[in-house]
Parts: sequence; C-alpha cells; structure tokens
Amino acid sequence: MLHRTPVVFFFACMIAGLCALVVHASPAAMPAPALKIAALPPTRVAPSPMDVVRGRLDAAFDPSASPYTVNAVESQRWYRLTLTHDWNQATAPVLSFSGATYIRITVYAPPDYRPQALWFTQIEKAPRFSRHHLALELPQGLRAEQPIYVQVAADSFTRPIRPELTDLANYQADDLTHVRLCTLFASVQFTMILAALCLWMVLRDRVLVYFIGYAACQLIYQMLVSGEMYELPGASLLVPLGPHALWLFAALSAPLSISFILEFCELRQITPWAARMLGWMRWPYLVAAPLLCFPFAERVHALANAFNLWFMFSSLWALGTVVLAVLRHGRQARFFLIAWMPQVLLTFLRVAQLLLSLDQPRWLEYGFPFTMAFASIVITIGLADLSLRARRERDMAHHLADHDALTGILNRRALVKRLHTGITEARLQREPLALLFLDMDHFKSINDRFGHPVGDACLRAVAESIADELRPTDWLGRYGGEEFVVGLPGASHDNAMSIGERIRQRIETLQVHFRGNTVQTTVSLGVASLQGLADTADDLIARADAALYRAKTDGRNRIAAHPPLAAAER
Repeated sequence: MLHRTPVVFFFACMIAGLCALVVHASPAAMPAPALKIAALPPTRVAPSPMDVVRGRLDAAFDPSASPYTVNAVESQRWYRLTLTHDWNQATAPVLSFSGATYIRITVYAPPDYRPQALWFTQIEKAPRFSRHHLALELPQGLRAEQPIYVQVAADSFTRPIRPELTDLANYQADDLTHVRLCTLFASVQFTMILAALCLWMVLRDRVLVYFIGYAACQLIYQMLVSGEMYELPGASLLVPLGPHALWLFAALSAPLSISFILEFCELRQITPWAARMLGWMRWPYLVAAPLLCFPFAERVHALANAFNLWFMFSSLWALGTVVLAVLRHGRQARFFLIAWMPQVLLTFLRVAQLLLSLDQPRWLEYGFPFTMAFASIVITIGLADLSLRARRERDMAHHLADHDALTGILNRRALVKRLHTGITEARLQREPLALLFLDMDHFKSINDRFGHPVGDACLRAVAESIADELRPTDWLGRYGGEEFVVGLPGASHDNAMSIGERIRQRIETLQVHFRGNTVQTTVSLGVASLQGLADTADDLIARADAALYRAKTDGRNRIAAHPPLAAAER
C-alpha cells in the first residue's frame, strides 16, 4: 500500500489547489440588484419597438416580483428596467444578463435609446467583455426615473434570464477572473490532448485515438458553453449552428468516450457481457448527432429529452460497468473511476439545480470544467501507465525471443546473430575474436539416472558458472541441448585458452544440489579464432566444434584448440 501514497497525495493536493483557486478567485457576494423589473403582458400582435421606447406602453407594464426575465416560445417578450435610486458609483454601470446563452437580447438605454443587440455568437466586432454574460455599459449619469427597455427574443425553450446591474470596476474584475479560470481549465485539457497525440505518434495505439477524439469534443463543448470558442479563428463556421453546435459535440463525445472506456478499462476482457451492452449504446448517439443539427430539433422537444435520458442511462451503465471492473481488479478501471467520479457528481448536482430552478452557485458553474480538466490529467497518467506496461511487455517479449527459457542466456538464433555482429566489428577495429564451444560430459547419464529436472538444474548451474568467468564484453549462448557457445571479442588464442581453462576448473569443482541429490559434472571445450577475411560465422563455429570433438576423443574434461590454429601457435 505504501507505493500508492504519493499518487493519492498528488491527487489530493491537486484537487485542494484547484478548489482553493476557484474560491480565492471568486469575488465577494454581490449586493441585491438595484433594478426594478416590469413586464409587458404578451399580446398576439408584437408591439412596435418605437411605441415601447417612446413610453406609449409604459402603463401596460406590470411590476414583477421575480428577479428574472423570461423569454417565450411563441413570441418575443418586453421588459422595463428602472433603478431604485440614481447611479452614484465611481464607475459606470454595467447591465448584464445571465442565462441568456443563445437568446438574442436587444437593449434600448438612455440617453438616445438606440437599439443595441446582445448576442452570444457576435463576431463582427471585438467584444468589450467576455461572453460569460451578455453585458452592456450604460451611461454614468443614469437616474432612477430613466427606464431601460429590454426586448428578449423568442426561443424554442422557455428559460429564466437574470438581469443585474454592476459597477464597471467590479464587473471587469469578475469578468477577468472568469476568463482566467476558463483559460486555465481549457489549457490543462488542451495540454493533455497534445500529450496523448505525442504518445499516439509513437505508439499508434487505438485507445489514444479515442481519448483524443472524446477529449477534443468535450473541450470544444466547454469552450462553446463559455463562449471562448467564438474568439478563435474559424469560429464563423459554428455561428450558423447556434445551440446546435453544443448538441453536436455533446452527441459526438458520447460514443467516443464509450469506445475509450471499453478499450482503456479493458472491459471486453474483464466484464464481457456488460461491455457488449455498453458497446451497443454507442449507436443511438451516431443517429442523434446529425438529427440534432437540423432546425426542427429545436421544435421537437422529445428529441432533446430522449437524448438527455439516453445520455443519463448510458452514463450510469458505463459507471456500473467500470465499478464492476474495479471490483474484479481492473487496474486501468481504477484510473478511470478516479477521473470520472467528480464529473459524474457535478453533473448530477447541475441537473438537480436545474430541476429545482435554483440559482447556479459559482463553484458549480466552474465545477464542470474543473472536473473535465481533472479527468484529463488523471486519464493521461493512466495512459502513460498503460504505455509503460505495454513497453514492459514488449521488452519482455523481445527478451524471451532472444534468450533461452531454461538458462536465461542467449538462444541459438540470438547467439548466431551476435556472432555475425562480432565478426563485423572485429574486422572494422582490426581486433581478434575467439570462440569457445562447450559441451557437458555424460549429460545423458545424468538425465537417465536422476531425471530431467536434475538435468535442467545442472544446465542452469553450468550456465551461471560460465557467465561468472566472463568479461562484461563477452557473451554466452546455449547452442542446443547441453552445448554452449562463448564469444570472446578482443581475445587472442592464449587469452581464450586461459579463460576456457578457468571455466573448466570451476565446473569440475561445481556441485549441484537439487531435491536431495548432489551431482558433479565436467565440460569439454573447443577453441577457434577468427582468421582470414573470408571467414564466416559458420566457419568459426565449425572449427570450434571440431576442436571440441578433439577434446572429447582425448578423454573429455579438457580444452583443445583447432589443429591448424594450435600448429600456428606452436
């Protein structure tokens, strides 16, 4: 459990730091709105803006006890705003509307009462404020009796919109805080996407493609909600879609996230039945995505409601499947559960706040982008852990492909490959190269008398003894059965004979204890060295094998050199 402590401590510090940032950046509680709201009753025929602005309909406005103005599905709505007293702050007043999102609002303010349109996707001119709220600076000398007329356009869904009056200094400070927080969370997500993209360029893993896809869709969705997306180049392409852009990227992120969950958490292997059901839940999203882009989607409330219900159901199913994988000791599922739980919790709190028609607290407003940034960090760590495990498995596979399973030394294929490389390097560096060919004496009798497990123990002990006598630059491999090959780069004939003799003496005194049996064995060795430029690896092995045969015929437990080499040395 100790190795998990740094990870838990890191997550706790990160959550505490980000939460402290949100709390510290939040401004002090604002005073009660200094606005009185009166609403014009809806009529079949929309009133003329000229009649409203000139005060001809002032008597028809009814005072409203609610701090909200609402739009209507059928037609536009008109509101008359007045101050409770004259504006006497140091900076000009700012009229802002929260909750308007994609609803067009037109403000007629003194002194000239010219129409000023506030629209979430305005890109024609550089905005004075961020798109956090639809905001407009009013004249400094605003008096209590001067009315402000507000025209709220019709929309497919009736939504409460809250007008507020704030002094310019406080509003700008609050607006700057909003931009900083949104930029922070978006930057974290974007950085994690770039990190995953770099990993994909190296590993080409499908799970990284799913992560990049769903994380990018969620990032675009969040930037559409905050309005930052419309500040980027190419934002004009999304303006005609209006709120459909939000629905589109929400619908695209869902199947990509499900695909990522299936691959990342290895659900098909851990929870096959639940994973199969979760995989089928992707298809309705692919059908809904293009439908939500058509204009009729705004009028068909059943489509949006069905999408939300399916989203909640599939999310709960995915959460249950991941929890089941965690209970079955799925390592990657633990990463995803840690990353996803805060986002699920904040989503349910947001739904409850909407259903109960409560004001959205500031911590909840920034809760969703915070949880998305947090999830991106944790999942990226999980992807790095997955990549590390894949690299370890790959390295293990390469090791097993080149090494003998019983003794752990090079196998025949790898040692022949190493010999080819050694010959090339010896010729380039003009250095000698010697080869030892070893064979255990009477190994068949050991297997027949004590059994193959004892014989395997002898093979392992002999391989370890040989390796202990070699230099770091030397290499050892099992040629087959009880035969071993030692490569000695840079070794002359005398060096090779000396090393071979040390190996022979060590194995002669070696005692192998296994399952109550004590076994002693000896080895015979043949020595060959690289000669002319035409010498090949096969030639070198053949000469060493011939020298080994000579050692065997001369009585075993001895070392012999290839005859031409021995004659040349004499």
